Amino acid sequence: MHSKWRLLLQPRLPGYRQMAIDETLYRLAEPDTRPVVRFYSWDHPTLSLGYFQDYKRVVCEPFCVHNKIDVVRRITGGRAVLHHDEVTYAIIAPLQYVFEGRSLQETYQLIAEALNLGLQNFGLDQTSIFAGDTGTSRRESRLPQCFVSVSQYEHVSNSRKVIGSAQKRSRDRFLQHGSILLDFDPHLQQGCVNHPDPQIESRIAPLNRMLHRRLEFRETADQFAGALEAKFGIRFELSGLSAKEERLASELERKYCDGEWTRGSCK
Repeated sequence: MHSKWRLLLQPRLPGYRQMAIDETLYRLAEPDTRPVVRFYSWDHPTLSLGYFQDYKRVVCEPFCVHNKIDVVRRITGGRAVLHHDEVTYAIIAPLQYVFEGRSLQETYQLIAEALNLGLQNFGLDQTSIFAGDTGTSRRESRLPQCFVSVSQYEHVSNSRKVIGSAQKRSRDRFLQHGSILLDFDPHLQQGCVNHPDPQIESRIAPLNRMLHRRLEFRETADQFAGALEAKFGIRFELSGLSAKEERLASELERKYCDGEWTRGSCK
């Protein structure tokens, strides 16, 4: 097995660039390639839609335009996330090594256990992994925003969501990425979508508020990277994009800037 995984730290890039990089790494995660972990952030507020979401039903376009909020569509499922004050993680790997023979839910669970170690590294022992489903979460799943309910193997603190994740999976590889929420702007969160949940602020647990201090990108990435190393028994090698990855990412940027991809129906 590969005991050295690649680690990419890519803060403050546009949403179209971040989505292009995630898809690039997913496309190139051939069997026997090294797993890749990315931590990244966004250069300004960006609303990402789940692959199957309807743009017109979800996005409050006048508000987004007025407040300079970009909109992108992910290749993963799930619901809309406003990426603002957060660190985003992504794990891209062939279905080998620690992931070999694991189902989608088993992969979620394994990664959730690693992320929970990261939360414990901050001294947040009150966080836990949500292992079930409830009628309430099923009802809330009809709302457009990711953070209004907790799905199986996501992280909660006193029933409030801490990290939201989504996964794309094929026969031999997967991409899982998710938002590690640091803080929350209720004005932007409520305004960027149609039919927002008025109770969303009571359903989330941003890390800055739990810790009573402001986390920076590098500290957050380092703590979670250390947790992944401990959980999987690996070491990270700091990396950048290869020439091949850079070429494909540049090509895919055009897709994520294209209104047909973002506004169109992917159903």
